[in-house]
Amino acid sequence: MNTIHLVRHGRVENPAGVIYGRLPGFNLSDLGRLQAEAAAERLSSRDVGAIWSSPLERAQETAQAIAAPHGLDIVTDDRLIESGTTLEGIGRSVMAFARSPRALWGLRNPWRPSWGESFKEIRDRMVPAISEAIASVPGREVVIVSHQTPVIVARLSLARSRVPPWMGFTPCATGSVTTLAIEDEKVVSASYFAPVVNP
Repeated sequence: MNTIHLVRHGRVENPAGVIYGRLPGFNLSDLGRLQAEAAAERLSSRDVGAIWSSPLERAQETAQAIAAPHGLDIVTDDRLIESGTTLEGIGRSVMAFARSPRALWGLRNPWRPSWGESFKEIRDRMVPAISEAIASVPGREVVIVSHQTPVIVARLSLARSRVPPWMGFTPCATGSVTTLAIEDEKVVSASYFAPVVNP
């Protein structure tokens, strides 16, 4: 039995409301830090042997909060990074997209997706990273801190689900923890925690 905790980083300080993707300099907001602390509290009593994280600031800050009660160092792995997108720096509003023909063209095929890294590419980097994290601490639980799409793709891939990740049926709120118990390469149980915090 292997237990994996897939954590999405806390909410980001993003006053301009842009799609930040892999852009540097996007840190946790005050609410995001509270969400990270709530995730850390949720995992504080678990037998966590390793914490692996995306290199981006928001994921590192979330991982640091989770690592503190366990006295663990964070393993930074580029394979856990946010999904690649051509939409970085564009505002999230309808008007922002209307002013950018490049952005509209990027949305032409949600199955691929045409705006950036494919779901298969995300799966092909996330799943091996998770497997290595598990192998690094046999018999203990692992925490993987990443981003919305990579977390959803990893969860669906580990569960061998064919549901397209973009359909939005898989919950993945900021600061959330999705816990999967895997036995004989099959998910035998799953739970989901989304922090409710008052800033």
